[in-house]
Amino acid sequence: MQIVVAGLSHKTAELALREKFALLARSEVARKIKAAQVSDAVFLSTCNRFEIYACGFSNGADGPDVLLRFFEDLIGKNSSKEDLYLYSGSEAVAHLLKVASGLDSLVVGETEILGQVKESYEWAKNEGLTGKIGNILFQRALYVGKKVRSETGISVGQTSVASVAVELAQSIFGNLSESSVLVLGAGQMAEIMIRHLATQKAPKILISNRTRERAEALARNFKAAVLPWENRGEALQEVDIVLSSTGSPEPVVTKEMVEKSLKNRRGRSLFMVDIAMPRDIEEEIHSLEHVYLYRLEDLEHIVAKNLEGRAAEISKAKEIIESKTGEISEWLKALKEGREVSFKHSSRPKMPRTESARK
Repeated sequence: MQIVVAGLSHKTAELALREKFALLARSEVARKIKAAQVSDAVFLSTCNRFEIYACGFSNGADGPDVLLRFFEDLIGKNSSKEDLYLYSGSEAVAHLLKVASGLDSLVVGETEILGQVKESYEWAKNEGLTGKIGNILFQRALYVGKKVRSETGISVGQTSVASVAVELAQSIFGNLSESSVLVLGAGQMAEIMIRHLATQKAPKILISNRTRERAEALARNFKAAVLPWENRGEALQEVDIVLSSTGSPEPVVTKEMVEKSLKNRRGRSLFMVDIAMPRDIEEEIHSLEHVYLYRLEDLEHIVAKNLEGRAAEISKAKEIIESKTGEISEWLKALKEGREVSFKHSSRPKMPRTESARK
């Protein structure tokens, strides 16, 4: 019945270490969870975190000790325990609610994380990894994540890494209405970036993806052009900005590709933003003249600026999470004592009041 979470995130671990976890296959992680005889678990893997939540340990094993050994088994004992965080009991519950609500994200209030939590939970459930407590815990976390977003303004403004990436490009170029952009990838993050580019009236948007059909579908929605995947290197000669977010396990833009493009750029600067995990663009590109590469950790100064106007909403979100953590902790206590306690969802979430509604 002990609930424990162990993990690492952008707050505790360097990008290189997080990248190792991003490369792990789901099936391999699931196999190791079963081998560790953890009977009720969900693991969450995103570009900024890797966590395992567990509440079913065989033969009365110590939960924290089991999860620490689990992490050692995943990537070897050479990883530092200082990169990990470990919570149990009500602290573990509170952490999950913060994650689902977007309070623990690089971009506080981001909307994508709630969908990632839901998808991770449903995958674990379908794989037979979860039990009664884990199922209720994650269902409750999803409810709280929605409640925080509906009753506070925490998600107002630029609330995703993808939107912040475009904001960074805008802060450097000033006006994107004269900039040509190459977007690598055609997933959710790529779509968000393209949507923001469209609002900035970028005149030329090229979309390149290994699966051409997905790129074509995205291009139709935003009046963009499709670039064959094998031609992405040649496109580097012409574009001003490259925004990359693919699911490739290895770099899709190499130093050699960029070096070749520079011969025909005639000193024009190339601005690149890599929000993929694992990384899409080789780190060595930093050494090239007139090329500027920004990665996930480079977006933090924009994130900090966006937080300034949302302090009050973050405080409201924390109050909701504290209240719901108490409810879940009481439920767990009652379960342990053999008492029946049920959760009651509010009939209808309250919507944030607007200025006009206050008058």
